[in-house]
Amino acid sequence: MNQYLIKLLQQAELNVSEFAIHTRREMNFRDRAFSSEYMMSYHKTGTAKLRIGDAIYDIVPGSVIFIPPHLVHDQYKDTDDEAVILWWHFTYKVERVLDVLPLFQIPYIYQLKQKERFEAVFEQLMESRRNASSLPAAILQKAKSLELLYLLFDEAIGQRAVADSAAGGQQSFLGMLCQIVQQPEKPISLAEMAQQLHLNTAYVSSRFKELYGMSPIGLQRRLRIEKAKALLLTDLDMSVTQVAEALHFSEVTNFTRLFKKHTGMAPIQYRRLMQVTIT
Repeated sequence: MNQYLIKLLQQAELNVSEFAIHTRREMNFRDRAFSSEYMMSYHKTGTAKLRIGDAIYDIVPGSVIFIPPHLVHDQYKDTDDEAVILWWHFTYKVERVLDVLPLFQIPYIYQLKQKERFEAVFEQLMESRRNASSLPAAILQKAKSLELLYLLFDEAIGQRAVADSAAGGQQSFLGMLCQIVQQPEKPISLAEMAQQLHLNTAYVSSRFKELYGMSPIGLQRRLRIEKAKALLLTDLDMSVTQVAEALHFSEVTNFTRLFKKHTGMAPIQYRRLMQVTIT
């Protein structure tokens, strides 16, 4: 079980869109939800409340708040004490397609033990932005973002979460997931996968989608399109036909049709448009 999760984490890419330190005496976010990103905040000082559904949680110094996309929640203060909050918005996905965080049972709120280290690393992250024009600062920002993720998840992800996932019969499907993620260009047969799991094809497809948000075939197609985008932009000597062949499409017309379905444009149009955008 762990080996599959480790492989997925190693292939996932962390993208941080926003981060800041705020000082507040008032807070009143009601029915709030984030469309595509995660939000994590750390309360250095001060108190607040977090409401999710009918549950109300007390936010005290040292609390970490973890809010997944689309989760409707309230976050508010019922005192006028000063709260210092360190927060960031981010995604953690494989090829910008597969969100790996739902694989772990991360609580909405928990206490951080390594407070001083976390605060020091966050300050270094802030410093990297203050020197944004420096090339070393860009590397520092990426490194410190990953270190923050480690500190936050080191305490949030425990053996219980892994055991619970395994108990739900997820191990076999995780193996299938890793196989697709590591080799999306390799042709897959849902019938063969179902046979390996000693299950029927319809159940394998529906259960996989229930666990990971898309069918095995759907995931493979999206991963192949993302790889195609990268090849079109990074290897300009490759023709569209060669890109299709590298991703094991039987016909370039099938590749072009699928690419256009997912991006709204043909591969060559995508290459030209993105080249103009980059320059």
